[in-house]
Amino acid sequence: MTPFATVEDYETRYGEVEDEARVSALLQDATNIIASQPGFAMREDETWQGVLETVTCAMVHRSMMSGAYAGLSNVSQGAGGYTASVSVYNPGGDLYLTRNERRVLGLGGGRIGQTDPYGCDAR
Repeated sequence: MTPFATVEDYETRYGEVEDEARVSALLQDATNIIASQPGFAMREDETWQGVLETVTCAMVHRSMMSGAYAGLSNVSQGAGGYTASVSVYNPGGDLYLTRNERRVLGLGGGRIGQTDPYGCDAR
């Protein structure tokens, strides 16, 4: 499957990258993750393509932020007691969809169904 975004799309949003091969591989991985979601349906309109590009780039950006200073969610320092603490935002560099991204892609949400607690049809 062709990635939903290119390295150039990523660079337009987040700036120049050092390792284009890594970004390209992550864009493909993000595309695979999105396309494998239950309920995902491809559409051909231009707006939909833009949404896929945006979400794919955002997933890769979260993954690329791991390990960098920007990837820290909390930094704390002390003075007299020599205390220092750091929390990393995404330590494993995982690719994932946020709740808002799932919503704009039309994934997840409520389910409709029925359960017959007695195991027989009510006709």
